[in-house]
Amino acid sequence: MGMEKIEEIARKLGAEVLEIGKPVKTVEQATGETGASPKQVIKSLVIISERGPLLVIVDGESKVDMERLERLFGKCRFAKPGEVKELTGYEVGGVPPVGVPLRTIVDPRVLENEYVIGGGGSIDRLLRIEPRKILEYQNAEVMEVRK
Repeated sequence: MGMEKIEEIARKLGAEVLEIGKPVKTVEQATGETGASPKQVIKSLVIISERGPLLVIVDGESKVDMERLERLFGKCRFAKPGEVKELTGYEVGGVPPVGVPLRTIVDPRVLENEYVIGGGGSIDRLLRIEPRKILEYQNAEVMEVRK
């Protein structure tokens, strides 16, 4: 998986890769660079569960409810940076919401947006995409997983 891949996927889905030109690792930085609201910024988080690794997507105002996830998937923890890279092909902070070969869970609140801003494959790029396209492309499951 490389940069071409996320750009290729973005083209296919009518999404846009935003070249920011400097590291954007937090919701605050993403809102500052794009003018999007924190609710429109999404976090693509890699969780290691007893039932295998997960890509969990929540909006920028929410945190993942680990207890809720554990009820669904057994013991869970956030992946370490090395595991994120190994499982997704991307560094922490650059993980996109599409093109990641993991079971994907999207919190319903993400779907309330017309578009969302997520990781763009590297820490200095973002992806602007319609949330429904994430669901379709990742064959994602919609579950309430935020606190």
